[in-house]
Amino acid sequence: MSGLCEELDPETISQAKLYYYELLNGLSERYNNFHWFIYQFLCIIGVIANICFVVVLLRPTMRKNPFNLFLIVIAICDMSLMASYFIYKQVEMCHPWYFTFFWIVYTYGYAVLSVFVHSASLWLTVNMAVLRYLVLKSGSSSSRRWPRLNTYKAASGAVVSAVLLAAVGSAPNMLRYEIRSNGQLAVPNFCVEAGAKYAHSYQPGQLVNAYTLGQPAYWGCAMERFSFWTAGVLLKLVPCLLLTIFMTLLVRMLVEARERRSRLIAKQAPPPAASQNESSRSVCQAERTAGGSSSCSKAQAERTTAMLTIIVAVFLITELPQGILVIAIGVKPQVRFAMHQLSNIIDLLSLLNSSVNFILYATMSNLFRHEFLLTFGPCCPTRLFAWLQQHNEEKASPQSPTRPVEPGTLMTGLNGSSKLIRTSPPNGFTKEKRHLWAVNGHHSSIQNPNLAPKLANCTTARNSLPVPYTSCVVSVLRKSQEHEKMEPLKAAENEAEQRRRLLAQNGAK
Repeated sequence: MSGLCEELDPETISQAKLYYYELLNGLSERYNNFHWFIYQFLCIIGVIANICFVVVLLRPTMRKNPFNLFLIVIAICDMSLMASYFIYKQVEMCHPWYFTFFWIVYTYGYAVLSVFVHSASLWLTVNMAVLRYLVLKSGSSSSRRWPRLNTYKAASGAVVSAVLLAAVGSAPNMLRYEIRSNGQLAVPNFCVEAGAKYAHSYQPGQLVNAYTLGQPAYWGCAMERFSFWTAGVLLKLVPCLLLTIFMTLLVRMLVEARERRSRLIAKQAPPPAASQNESSRSVCQAERTAGGSSSCSKAQAERTTAMLTIIVAVFLITELPQGILVIAIGVKPQVRFAMHQLSNIIDLLSLLNSSVNFILYATMSNLFRHEFLLTFGPCCPTRLFAWLQQHNEEKASPQSPTRPVEPGTLMTGLNGSSKLIRTSPPNGFTKEKRHLWAVNGHHSSIQNPNLAPKLANCTTARNSLPVPYTSCVVSVLRKSQEHEKMEPLKAAENEAEQRRRLLAQNGAK
């Protein structure tokens, strides 16, 4: 039965198989020699990377951005797809598990789950692009008719709608299969012949349970056509079309925003001796003084938009070939034999799409790299952590409006203003000097004397530098910030208590 349930005569089928075999077999054979190594590497690294990705995005600092909710759910879908694919590929024909009921149940679950999570990931990317465009459009419009879109409520609604669309599109595929038992049959000859990989697992004449996936009795040509076109249109054609449209709109808005910011910086240009960073800071300060929106925050929005646009572009590049193939099969059913030849290459595109988000975010987001180091830094070797921290500091843009960030420092929000704290010794210090530097309390870059005793306690072990020291410093700073936030509330409570006592005294008199 073809993708459209059209009966093709045997001669047409034979010619189509031969044509696409001669056309694509050379390419597929060359790639198939490496597919085992490539998919193993992508699946293992991809699952680990997506787990780290979710852990970092769940940190309080990262949860401030509603769009990270999309990335969390996409990462969960991607790691589910890669993990299930990895397990599925481990059990091949003739493997002892291949003939068990457990494996046919897993195969059924994989056939259903893989389509659903891949479709959900695609629609989540579409909705993320649409919502990002609407947020930017509402931000650039002076009209008040736009609702607030840069919120978790809007993001949650978009996530739920994406999951529902994926469920509707993949529902026919969920109903397409049923498990059938064909009783006990002899092990195929090619499984037990001399030199076969699993020949040692079977005895001569051994019988095995024969389970297969078939189509239920109600599944006729009408259901086959409906399933094919539902998946082709709702899970491939429409998402790819929307991704193309909104990626173009996002790139256009990104270019226009950068041109406006460049013109604004040019108008506020400082003397020639000043650097570009000082020029940007002068524009930020001028806008804050005028009560307008800061171009610094706009620059951050532009970086976020650029990162999301690249994620959308990667999805489009990996999904568009599959969408074209599905539509081609709808027009010409013989094309399905081309998809059979390219099955492993299509799997490669899906795996690449599922494993690239962590790399993009780690490359383009300084905040993500910083939070990643705080989360997983203590688990890394000291030298590796120091190198990662230094690399992140070199890529970080200047954070202070009056001076650049010194190497080995972090920005904090103490006392409502930006302060600098040195989290690692100056470059060139030996291990002995590092220990002395920490123990003697060289924390002069912290403009808060009340923190000095607490920070001095962060360095009690000689061989624990610099990773535990960094974690300890960050913990002290966070507690200090929480304490400072509570001070106005405590002062108000004390004032209310004094007034209550005065009223009680006056009433007694």
